[in-house]
Amino acid sequence: MSNLFTNRLVAEKDYKSRWGNFSFSDSNYETDYQKHKNNGLAVKPNDRCWYLRNFKDQISLSSGTWGTKQSFANRLITTTQSEHIFSSSFWKKYSTNRCLIPVTSYFEWQMQRSGEKHKFKIEFIDKDSFFGGICGANPNGSTWVTITTQVANEKTAEIHNSGDNKHRQPIVIRRENQDAWLDPKLNSESQLKKLITQFQPNEIITEDLDYEQTLFD
Repeated sequence: MSNLFTNRLVAEKDYKSRWGNFSFSDSNYETDYQKHKNNGLAVKPNDRCWYLRNFKDQISLSSGTWGTKQSFANRLITTTQSEHIFSSSFWKKYSTNRCLIPVTSYFEWQMQRSGEKHKFKIEFIDKDSFFGGICGANPNGSTWVTITTQVANEKTAEIHNSGDNKHRQPIVIRRENQDAWLDPKLNSESQLKKLITQFQPNEIITEDLDYEQTLFD
């Protein structure tokens, strides 16, 4: 996926209504919520975003930077391919550090036949959507977050048609699987595969932000 998504900010009471064991501990959230509750928080790599995780059997709201810098990579890692959570020795260490990232939309680039790139907005029809993510700790005690990805459906594959990581899309964890996704006690490859589904073309709205109308339209 590309380098921008919209982090949906939710009122504390709504989280408490959804998760009875919800724990709210970060006082900085209210400032972001009041500022971005209407349009969401635009997040780029290395920006702060908000996510949910299971901490000591409570669902906790936390913030972390989008992406992690590791010695084996020559760039910031912002995504985790779901197929590698258990096959990679690095990601396997974080397989229980699963999180949910509230989201309204993300953005992708499509290569045109002319060689130009068009920026697409991909918005979720379900306004209560969550990316599946992985989180980890930095040496300074702060946290990082990555977004898990999978093979794209036909519509998003047509949009994300270039680059080293083309034909991929982020994973959205469906409501019925969210508690299990956050539960660190569920940690086998077979269990996780059952929680990962592919969102379909009829679940999103796409918009070409660089489209220019002509007389022939």
